[in-house]
Amino acid sequence: MSNNNKMFKIYELMPAVYRERDAAEGYPLRALLQIIQEQADILHTDIRQLWDDYFIETCSPWVIPYIGDLVSNNLLYDASRIEPSKIAEELFRDLTGPDLLPDMAIRVRADVAKTIYYRRRKGILPMLEELARDVTGWGAHAVEFFRLLEWTQNLNHLRFEAEDCIDLRNIEKVDRLDGAFDIWSHTVDVRHPVQVEGWHNIMNIGFFLWRLQSYPLIHAQARQSDSESWRYHFSPLGNPAPLFNAWRREGDESGLSTELHVPGPIRPAFFYDDLRRYRLQEPLRSDVTDLYGIFDQGGSFYIERNESGVNPAIDPAATPDLFEPQIVCQRLSPWPATQPTGQIIAVDVEHGRIAVGNGFADSEINVSYHYGFSANMGGGTYERGKWMIDPSLSDLQLFVQQDSPPPGTFSTIGAALAEWTNRSKPNTIITILDNRTYIEQLDIEPADYAWLAIEAANNVRPHIQPNDGHIRITGTHTDATVTLSGLLVEGGVEVDGDLGMLRLIHTTLVPGRSLNEDGLPATTDPGVLVADNDTGVNINANFELHAAFSIIGPIRMPEHAQKLYLLDCIVDGVDSSAISATGSTDRPVPSTTIERTTIFGRSFYRSLELATEVIFIGLVTTEERHKGCVRFSYVPYGSQTPRRYRCQPDFEIAKAIRKAKDLAKDDGITLSSSDLDEISDKIREWLVPTFTAEDYGKPGYSQLRINVPVHIRTGAEDGSEMGAFCHLKQTQRETNLRIRLEEYLPFGLVPGIIYVT
Repeated sequence: MSNNNKMFKIYELMPAVYRERDAAEGYPLRALLQIIQEQADILHTDIRQLWDDYFIETCSPWVIPYIGDLVSNNLLYDASRIEPSKIAEELFRDLTGPDLLPDMAIRVRADVAKTIYYRRRKGILPMLEELARDVTGWGAHAVEFFRLLEWTQNLNHLRFEAEDCIDLRNIEKVDRLDGAFDIWSHTVDVRHPVQVEGWHNIMNIGFFLWRLQSYPLIHAQARQSDSESWRYHFSPLGNPAPLFNAWRREGDESGLSTELHVPGPIRPAFFYDDLRRYRLQEPLRSDVTDLYGIFDQGGSFYIERNESGVNPAIDPAATPDLFEPQIVCQRLSPWPATQPTGQIIAVDVEHGRIAVGNGFADSEINVSYHYGFSANMGGGTYERGKWMIDPSLSDLQLFVQQDSPPPGTFSTIGAALAEWTNRSKPNTIITILDNRTYIEQLDIEPADYAWLAIEAANNVRPHIQPNDGHIRITGTHTDATVTLSGLLVEGGVEVDGDLGMLRLIHTTLVPGRSLNEDGLPATTDPGVLVADNDTGVNINANFELHAAFSIIGPIRMPEHAQKLYLLDCIVDGVDSSAISATGSTDRPVPSTTIERTTIFGRSFYRSLELATEVIFIGLVTTEERHKGCVRFSYVPYGSQTPRRYRCQPDFEIAKAIRKAKDLAKDDGITLSSSDLDEISDKIREWLVPTFTAEDYGKPGYSQLRINVPVHIRTGAEDGSEMGAFCHLKQTQRETNLRIRLEEYLPFGLVPGIIYVT
């Protein structure tokens, strides 16, 4: 039934004679019954929902706590407690959304639904491991440390859980020492279990957690090395990038996860042993190992040569004594001086490198693999459907697919742009459908009062490599908007003309514009460079830059521009100023609003209207300090900002000085200014943010270290961490796990939460 028929259902039940009279009178009866029908529909929907509210799977969100109370469920922190960003909703009204909240791992609905399931298996180690994985949303592995203690065996009750003497000849097992999958016996450690100590004791149980996520990248082009044609990188940027294991559920629900079931970097020794076990299999072997093979069959990475898959062996049916491998494990950092011999492809899983043997002719290498990162940020192969532009708002939608494009689809971005131009540049979305590398000259001139979006399809991350190192936007179009969404751009964006707005959504503009083989930035050129004058006349006076969930190199925009918004971003200054005016490294950008962002390098602003939950690594200079606010942020000493609220280290220094003055007052002592300075200096020495990695391209890029001061790790408004990964709510996830362990952990056991990544 159509919506109109539903709307006038009551009216249509009226006798025809009344409807005819109503039509003659101008439909007053229909208008009245329409209002009644709307209220009847609301009542009908509410009555139907009452039945759904009896079940946790279908009930309304407000009912969940009541159902949870029936099973005595202690509700956990979840996404329902996160206030939506009003700024994001205001800026990005054209997105599919409308929910622009970041995803939280824990779902209260699922937690309540599984309460009885958990209690039926209460205290069992596999259940505790599953609980840790479900509650935190991270890969998890639980270990009863008493099983790894060294003891004198009782001949009447032998225990074989741990291996007593280390076999130094078994490299793979030795490589597991002091890790999550350690199998060796240890002496007792009576300290409380924490990150690096106190593990092995009778009452201790360890929960190993993997904070990094594993993202699949399917059918991407391997990057050929500049030095030799037989050398390749898995990463399309050509930087060292460790391969990650695909995150799988354990095969047996009653068993524990193994190294194959967690989203961690693949150990070279583990990969070598994986190939060895494959070789020792009796024919017929499959075409995949536990780690290597196409994703549909459970592999974590796969290599194609000239569009044909490379099997682990030349002849998988060969007996072990006649086995000839095609995939071998080899360390390729530094690169070997000579090319491997034979029809083999050597793989370095630790550095993400490939060496093609001389038994193969010229090759085009494509790869499918998993890479690691902390969050759904920058260009990536993750779910971002609600952050995509609503296609119904566009006048034209074009599609790009490099290999075998179907009819109506273009093989290059340039061809799609040409079609857009031929159609007079209407409001257009250009959607890229694959993970391929696009090496093109990209010069874009938008139209007046129109917008253009170049967008990656959902769960896709195309690699854009502009020929001259940047995407160039030209022309005088002060009311035009250009949007880049879901892209990995090996270069920058340069606005040479007069533009109205540039938007970066879930996009990476590689810091340094490209990376060297050692992973360091190739240049210090800006990620975004906006022209400030043309033949002596100021331009881009109406320009605004809106960035959300993006990774960006240095930003340079005119001081006289309109606005800069940074939401959940990383801005990397690459050993220079991160944010400053065009043509300068110490002049301010226009009025700025920043939420949940990490900024590496100095930054200069005309005014900071709002900076909340931001980590500034570098001095902050603001000219107009009489307005605006900086709150729940880390601001280095010497910065000039508007008024601050609960910012570190100022807040901790103020507390320490207040406490010292109170103690001194009780003792009848007056503290001197040098005493107060000494207190301040000591706090500034240790209360600083530190990161797993500060170089873009590493999996732990911009991730706060485990041992970072708690004032930063819990310094956001809601108790989560400051900076770009505030939205992950990692502190709350750990708290959720501790709450659940209090209920489900057997009496007398002490949990230790240990982060692997």
